[in-house]
Amino acid sequence: MRIHRLRIQAFGPFAGVEEVNFDELASGGLFLLDGPTGAGKSSILDAICYGIYGSLPGNRAGSRQIRSDHAALGVEPQVICELTIGDRRFEVTRSPAWMRPSKRGKNGITEQKASSALRELVKGQWEALSTRNDEVGQVLGGLLGLDRDQFTKVVMLPQGGFADFLRAKATAREELLSNLFDTSDYAKIEEEFNVRLGEERKKAAAVEATLSARENGIREEATEYLAVHETGDPEEPVEEVEQPLDLAAEFAGYDARILALATAHQENCANQRMQRDKALKNQQSLDERRRVFARQAELLSLEAEQERMHPAAVLAGQGLELHGRAAGIRGYEAQLKDTQRELKELTGPWEDSKAQLLKEHGLRLQPNAEDLENIRVRTLKLSNRLAVLKAAVSDEAKQQRLRQELEESIELAAKQLKSRSDAEKTLEQLRLGRDELAADPGKLDAVAAATAKQQATEELKTAQDLVGQVKLRDKLRIALTKADIEYAEQSLKLNAAENTHIAAQRTQLEQSALRLAAALEDGSPCLVCGSLEHPRPARAEAGAELIDDERLEALEKAVQDERDLQQRKAKARDIATTKFEAAAEVAQELTVEAGQAKAGEAQEALDAAVAAQAQTAELVRKLESLRTRIEVETAKVAAAAMDHAASTKQVESLNTQISELEEKLRQLREGSDLGIDDVVLKVRAEFTIFNRALNTLKDYLAAVDSAQKAQESWTREREEAGFDEDAKYAAALLSTEAREEFERIHHQDTVRSSAIATLKGSEDYRRAREFSAAGIKTPTEEDLREARENAKLAEELFESARQDEVLAQTQLERLRKSVTALAEYRSESGPVIDAYRRLRDLAEVIRGGGENKYKMTLSTYVLAARLEEVAAAATERLMIMSSNRYSLHHDDSTRGNSKSGLGLRVRDSWTGKERDTQTLSGGETFMASLALALGLADVISHHSGAVDMQTLFVDEGFGSLDAETLEQVMEALESLRAGGRMIGLVSHVSEMKQRISNRVTVTKTQHGSTIDMTPEVMLAI
Repeated sequence: MRIHRLRIQAFGPFAGVEEVNFDELASGGLFLLDGPTGAGKSSILDAICYGIYGSLPGNRAGSRQIRSDHAALGVEPQVICELTIGDRRFEVTRSPAWMRPSKRGKNGITEQKASSALRELVKGQWEALSTRNDEVGQVLGGLLGLDRDQFTKVVMLPQGGFADFLRAKATAREELLSNLFDTSDYAKIEEEFNVRLGEERKKAAAVEATLSARENGIREEATEYLAVHETGDPEEPVEEVEQPLDLAAEFAGYDARILALATAHQENCANQRMQRDKALKNQQSLDERRRVFARQAELLSLEAEQERMHPAAVLAGQGLELHGRAAGIRGYEAQLKDTQRELKELTGPWEDSKAQLLKEHGLRLQPNAEDLENIRVRTLKLSNRLAVLKAAVSDEAKQQRLRQELEESIELAAKQLKSRSDAEKTLEQLRLGRDELAADPGKLDAVAAATAKQQATEELKTAQDLVGQVKLRDKLRIALTKADIEYAEQSLKLNAAENTHIAAQRTQLEQSALRLAAALEDGSPCLVCGSLEHPRPARAEAGAELIDDERLEALEKAVQDERDLQQRKAKARDIATTKFEAAAEVAQELTVEAGQAKAGEAQEALDAAVAAQAQTAELVRKLESLRTRIEVETAKVAAAAMDHAASTKQVESLNTQISELEEKLRQLREGSDLGIDDVVLKVRAEFTIFNRALNTLKDYLAAVDSAQKAQESWTREREEAGFDEDAKYAAALLSTEAREEFERIHHQDTVRSSAIATLKGSEDYRRAREFSAAGIKTPTEEDLREARENAKLAEELFESARQDEVLAQTQLERLRKSVTALAEYRSESGPVIDAYRRLRDLAEVIRGGGENKYKMTLSTYVLAARLEEVAAAATERLMIMSSNRYSLHHDDSTRGNSKSGLGLRVRDSWTGKERDTQTLSGGETFMASLALALGLADVISHHSGAVDMQTLFVDEGFGSLDAETLEQVMEALESLRAGGRMIGLVSHVSEMKQRISNRVTVTKTQHGSTIDMTPEVMLAI
C-alpha cells in the first residue's frame, strides 16, 4: 500500500483546506512530520485512518468531535485520501456527521449525516465503486488484509505503546497479542474440549451411578425375597452370614438359595394340582346329574302347554296373513285420495281466472296444452316490457336531477372564473414586491453576514486573548525573576553543603591512623604491618572530634536533600521560563493599554457586524415571506383555472346526458301522454291477470293428470293383492289391538315348538333317560354344597402353591437376567469410562494443567509462537541499531505454577548473558521498542495476508537517543526504504530537522493549524 495524496478540510485542528502530496516526499524515502506539541501531527495520521476505515484509531474510535472548532460556519468537514493497494489505485472521500446551518432546523442548525465515496482509477478514468459508509471500509480493509487496529499497529508505529509491551507482564502481553492475532479458532477448540469433557463426565458419572444402582438393586431384591421365603428351625437361631467380598460369589450364593426354594415349591405345587383335579371332577359329576334331570322336567312341561294352545295359534296366523296383504297396498289408496282432494282444491281458482280473462280481455280458454302455451307467451311479453319500464322510472328521476346539476354547474363556472381573475391580480402585485427586494443581492447574503460576524467575533477574541497574554507576560516576568533568585540562593546552599561533606571526608581520611590505633590490642597483630608490638600509636589532639561513617552519611543525605531542592527550584525556574517565553512570543512588546485599544476597536466592529446581520436577516425574512405568498397565490391561480375548466366540461356533459334520456323516455311511452309511473301501473295490472291465469291453469292440468294415474295404480295393485272389491280389502285390515294379540299368540306357539324340538335332541335329555334306566336319582342340595366346598379348598391350596412356585422361578430368572445384564452393561460401558479419562487428561493439558509443564493454554501456545516470530523479526533491526550488541529472544522458561511462554529477554553480546528487558536504559528501550514495533508489523502482515506496506509512520521517541545511537537508528530506518518504501518520522526534535530535509511542518495558531511542505532532495545523513 502506498499513500499518494491526502486532502483535509475542517478536520481536527485544521480549519481550512490542507493538502499533503506524499508522492513529492517519496524521492528521499524518509520525511519528517514536524511541529510543536498539540499542533496536529497525529491528526494527519488520524485522517488517513479515518479515510480508509471511517473511524479514528485507538480509544477515539467512537468520537463524534471530528469537525474542526476553528472552521467557518457552514464549511463541511472532509477527508480525501488517494492510495494504491497492490496494482489498483483508489480515491476515498469521507465526511463525518456534523451540525450544518439550516433555516428550517431547530436553533438554526440540523445534523448532516456522514457520507462516503470510493472511486477506482480504471484506464485513466475514475469509476465509482460505492457510496455506503460501511462498504467502503470493508472493501479497502479487505484488500489491505488488515482491520483498523492492525492497520494502526502496522502502518503507524506508536513507540510508547511498544515500550510498555516490552516491559509488560505475561498477562498484559497476552491481551495485546490476542488483539493483534486472531486466536478465536483455538479458543473455540478449548471451549469445545470443555464442552465435550462436560458431556463425557456426565456420561461416565451416569454409567458409574447405573452400575452401582444395578448392583444394589440385585442385592436388595434377592435378600428381600430370601428373608421372606426362607424358613428355618425356630428353635435354632439363624447365623448371620458375612457378606463376601467377591461380587460374583455373592450373586452365585443368591442363585443357589433361590433355586432350592424354587425346586421345593415345584414339588408342592404338583401334589396340590392332583388334589384339586380330584375334587373338581367330583363336583362336576354332581352338577351334571342335577342339570340333565332338570332339562327332562322342563321338556314334559312344555309338551303339555303346546297341546293346549296350538289351535288358537293356527287361527291367528291366518288373520295376520290377510292383514299383511292389505297393508302392503295401503299407500296406493292414500295416494288416490290425496290427488282427488288436490284436484278439487284447484278447480275453483282455475274457473275464476277463466271468467276474468273472458270478461276483461274477451278470451275463451279451455283446459288444454295449446291455451296454456298462448297464455305463457302473452305473460312473458308483459314481463319483459314491465322490466324495461321499471328501469326507465329511475331514468326519469335522473333527468330531473341532471337539469338541477346543470344549473348549479353554470353558476359555479361563473364564480370560478371570477376567482381566477382575482388571484392573478394579487399574484402580479406580489411579484412586483419581490423584484424590488431582490434588486440588491448584497443586502440578502446571510452567509456573508454570518461570516463577517464570525470573523469579527474571532478578532475580538484574539484581541482579548492578546491582552490576557500581555498581562500574563508581565506577571510571569516577576515570577521568573523570583524563581531565578530562589534557584541562585539554593545553588549557594548546595555548594555549602557539598563543601562541608568534602571537608568531612578529607578529615575522616586524615583520621584513619587514629581509628586504626584505637583498634590495636597488646599481643594482637597490627592490621597494617602485622607487628605484635605497638610502641608509637597515633593520638588525637585534645578536643579533636572524630568523623565516623554515620556523620558522613548524615552530611551526604543533607547534600542530597539540598540537591533535590535545587532540582525542584530548577524545574520551577524552567517552567516559569517556558511560560514566560510562550507568553512573550505572543505578546511581543505590546503594552496593556495598546492591547485594550485593539480590543475596543474589535468590539465596535463586532457590534456593527451584529447590526448588519440583523438587518440582512430581516430582509431575508421579508423576501422569504413574499416568496411563500407567491407560491400560495400561484397555486391558487392554477387551481382556479383547473376548476373552471372542469366546470365547463361538466356543463357540456350534462347537456348531452339530458338529451339522450329525453329520447329514450319518448320511445317508451309509445305515443302516450302518461308518465312512466302510470304506464308501469297499467302494464303491471295486465301482467298480474295473465300470470295468475297461467299458474292456475298449469296447476289444474297437473292435478287432473295425477288423479287419473293414481286411480289406475290403485285398481291394479288391489286386484294383484287378491281383493276384487274395495269392501274385501277393508275387511282384511286389522285394528292395532287385534294385530298385536294375533302376533303374540303366534310368537308363543313358535317359541314353544322350537324349545321342545331342541330339548328332545339334546345330550342332556339322552343322559337323563340313561340315568333313569340305571336307577340313578337327582343329587341333594347337601351333596352339592359339600362337593363345592371341597373343590374350593383344593383350588385355594393349589393356587397358593402355584404362586409360590411361579414367584420363586420368576425371582430366579430375574436374578440371572439382572446379573447377565449387569455384566453386559459393565463390558459395554468400559469404553465410555476410558474415553472420559483420555479426554480429561487431554483437556487438562490444553487448559495448561496436568502434564503441561509450561502451564500454557492452547491460545497462549499459538501466541507464544507468534511472539517468537516477532522477536526474531525485531532482532534483525535491533542488531543494526545496537551495532550487533543486543538481540531479543522469546523466553518460555517455567515460572512455578504461573503461566509461561510469553516472556521476552534481551541478550547482550558484550557479556554473553541474557537479562530482563526492564534493565534496558532509556535509549536502549527506544531502540528495542522500535525494533519490536517493526517486527510486529512484519509478522502481522505475513499472517493476515496483508499487502506490502510502502508507506509507514514512526511516531516520536527520538529525543531519548544520544548522537551515536540516533545514527544507528537512522541506518535501520534507511534499510526499511528498500523497494521504494516511504517512511514518515513524527518528531519535534531539532536535530531531526537538521538530518531530514523532506519535511511536512504543522503550525498551530489561534485560528487553527496549517500544513507546509518542504519536498527537497534529501541530504546525506
